[in-house]
Amino acid sequence: MKSIQEIVAGSEYDFLRINEHLKGRLIFLAFGGSHSYGTATPASDVDIRGCAFNSKQDILGFGNFEQVIDNPTDTTIYSFTKTVRLMCECNPNLIELVGCKPEHIMIFDPVAQELLDNKRMFLSRRVMYSFGGYRA
Repeated sequence: MKSIQEIVAGSEYDFLRINEHLKGRLIFLAFGGSHSYGTATPASDVDIRGCAFNSKQDILGFGNFEQVIDNPTDTTIYSFTKTVRLMCECNPNLIELVGCKPEHIMIFDPVAQELLDNKRMFLSRRVMYSFGGYRA
């Protein structure tokens, strides 16, 4: 399996470098789904999740960046404010990121390390309700 750095260096991930909400604003990228759980098979697709800083315009209420979804690469990058909100809600798509192996995460900013170092702040009994509806 390629590293996350090798994967996102490909041209299919150019949107990370040119999208107005992502260019120069990325906080972290990480593997999601089966790769983050250690259950990936050779046939598994690659899911990338991440977080990007909100712009000044977003913070002041003149913009509304919440997330960028790139379906061809199965990538979702959330705004910082949405990331924190969803992590506080124990959202499965975001809460899985705080448990990533170090080699499965690509950090662009020290804020990402702060989130990871303080992951216990996001874990609560809410996780029971977030994951409780899933059945095998």
